[in-house]
Amino acid sequence: MRSKAKRKLVCAGRRGGKTTGMAILAIESALAGRRILEAAPTSDQTTAFWDACKAALVEPITAKKIYVNNSERLMIFPNGGRIRAKTAWDANTLRGDHADLLILDEYSIMDESAWGEVGAPMLLDNNGDAVFIFTPKSRNHAYRLYQRAVVEDDGRWEAFHFTSMDNPHLSEEALAEITSDMTEDAYRQEILAEFLENSGTVFRNLLACTTAQPSTPEAHRGHTIIAGCDWGKQSDYSAFSFGCLDCHCEVAHDRFNQIDYAFQVQRLKALADKWNPAVILTELNSIGQPVFEQVQRLGLPAVGFNTTAQSKPPLIENLALALEKSEWQFIDNKVWTAELEAYERTVSASTGRSSYSAPDGMNDDTVISRALMVWQANKPRASTLVDFA
Repeated sequence: MRSKAKRKLVCAGRRGGKTTGMAILAIESALAGRRILEAAPTSDQTTAFWDACKAALVEPITAKKIYVNNSERLMIFPNGGRIRAKTAWDANTLRGDHADLLILDEYSIMDESAWGEVGAPMLLDNNGDAVFIFTPKSRNHAYRLYQRAVVEDDGRWEAFHFTSMDNPHLSEEALAEITSDMTEDAYRQEILAEFLENSGTVFRNLLACTTAQPSTPEAHRGHTIIAGCDWGKQSDYSAFSFGCLDCHCEVAHDRFNQIDYAFQVQRLKALADKWNPAVILTELNSIGQPVFEQVQRLGLPAVGFNTTAQSKPPLIENLALALEKSEWQFIDNKVWTAELEAYERTVSASTGRSSYSAPDGMNDDTVISRALMVWQANKPRASTLVDFA
């Protein structure tokens, strides 16, 4: 509630206090003169929020001269603040409304369009805020939006995660009651608020493979260091992953954006001077041949990789297999791990071929840099250009 982010994602276990917290936020916002719209997919959920709002008022409603219409679930405050709660299993029922603060309750079981097509436009008038609260339902649209909030670093998005046990007001007896008949997967999803893998998940076993710590060259003296490099500019990021071939672990990585290629190249050189890699496999498409040649002129052992529809699937599948077999350990970093978690596979109905990409609104630069590093670990350095096309 203290966060200044314009878009907040709250993933929490059942009975975690999501609705109560949002009711308090709504009352405080309305007392400040803001217009609040809460939407939930079922009438019971909307009623729970509405009742929590009335309970959150410290003084009687009449003392504050607040107009209340229970049938329409509408509160109007003397200062112009407003709270309205609407049931919106069909997101189209929200069209035509407006808000300074939009609360999407149980967003994971709402239609995805409730935000992108309907919710976001209604905040345009006053650059309003949005809060998404939910218990996860596999890795669907709520998961993708949550991962976007994890990786965004401009302060506009922020993600929060709580288990049911984090609620200090939930007794052990109540917790035991709601978990008594749960399967292990249901417990992980409903209580621990974990995003369980689904059929579109590419990378598995991440928890077991993200235990490496940033290291020093002295700790790998005499070892062979290799690197993967994915370049970006403006909205994309550049990402470098350095790994030890002897230890099969990532020893260092870097990620940044919105700087000229000349500075990016120097940043790569600084990391390479520190680690002295035997080879740097670098994605060639994004930077073009002139920049690649500049990298080589600096004395860096760069090998180019052309990413094509034919070369990308084996590159990604090689990394997926390494993770599944726990063959490599990677540095635990929330942004880098989030991009691995969110990565998607789609299968063409006409050709049966798999394609891989980050979800809309997210990047895959860290995924590609790690995939290039691991690819080079398994392939001999036969030339200065790897091209599957």
